[in-house]
Amino acid sequence: MTTEKKNTVKKEVAVEEAVEAPKEVAPKETAIDTAVEDAKKIAEDKALEIAAEKAVNEATAKKVKEMFSDNEAITLAETALQNNEIVFENGGKTYRVRKANFQEKQDANKKRMKLYIELLKDADCLLEKDLRKLYKERGMDIDDIDKQIMALTNQQQKLLFDLGKAIKDNRPKVELDKYKEEITLSIQSIQGLSIEKQQLLEFSLENRVMMDVYSWLIWTVSEVKVGEVWQKNWVKYDDFLQSSPNQLLHTITRNATVLITEDLNTSMANFS
Repeated sequence: MTTEKKNTVKKEVAVEEAVEAPKEVAPKETAIDTAVEDAKKIAEDKALEIAAEKAVNEATAKKVKEMFSDNEAITLAETALQNNEIVFENGGKTYRVRKANFQEKQDANKKRMKLYIELLKDADCLLEKDLRKLYKERGMDIDDIDKQIMALTNQQQKLLFDLGKAIKDNRPKVELDKYKEEITLSIQSIQGLSIEKQQLLEFSLENRVMMDVYSWLIWTVSEVKVGEVWQKNWVKYDDFLQSSPNQLLHTITRNATVLITEDLNTSMANFS
C-alpha cells in the first residue's frame, strides 16, 4: 500500500470515529430532580412557618403570664417550674425551699409505706373509700366535688386557649380582661372545692399518711443561707414540729406546697 493510500485510510477511520463518538450533552433535569427541589422548597417554607408560629406562641404565652403576674399562686408555680426552687427574704435572712432530690423522695416513700401499714392495722382508721361512702350516706357526695373540680379544670383550660387565641388576634383589652376575670374565678372555685374536699377527708387513712410525709418533706427541703452555704432551717425534725405558727412558717409551707404537691400526688397514687 502506497503512502498516499495509507494516509487516505487513516483519514477515513478518523472521520468514522468522530461520527461514532458520543457527543457530550448537558444533563437534563429529570422528574425526580424537580420533585426533590420542590420538596426542599416545601421544607424550607414549612420551617419558616413553624418558626413564625413558635415566635407567635412564645409571645402569646409571655402575654398570658404578664396578665396573671398579680396572681401569686401562678407566679410561684412559674418560678418553681423554671428553677426547681423558690428563694425569698424574711427578717433580714435569705431562705429557700427546693425540689426534693432522688434520695429524699426514696426516704419519704419508705416513711409513707411504713406508716400506711401501721395505720392499716388500726381498725379505727377509715380508708378514703369508706369515708366517702359514709359521707354519701349522710348526704355529702365527695365524688360530685371531684366532678365539679374536673369540670372547672377543663373550663379553665378552654378559657386559657381562648385567651391565647384572642391575644393572637389582637382582640381589644376589654375582651382579654373578661377572659382573665373568668379564669381567676375558675381558679378560686377550684381552690374552694379542693379545701372543702380536704376538710372532709382530713381523717382518712390516706390523708393522715400524706400529711405526715408532707410535713417531713417541708422540713427536708427548707433551708436558710448562712454566708454562701445553704443549711437546714430546722436542724431536727422535732424542732420543725414544735415550731410556733408565724409568718416564716406560713411562707415556707405555702412555697413548699408548690414544689412537693406533685411528688406527693404521684406517690399516693400507688395506694389508690
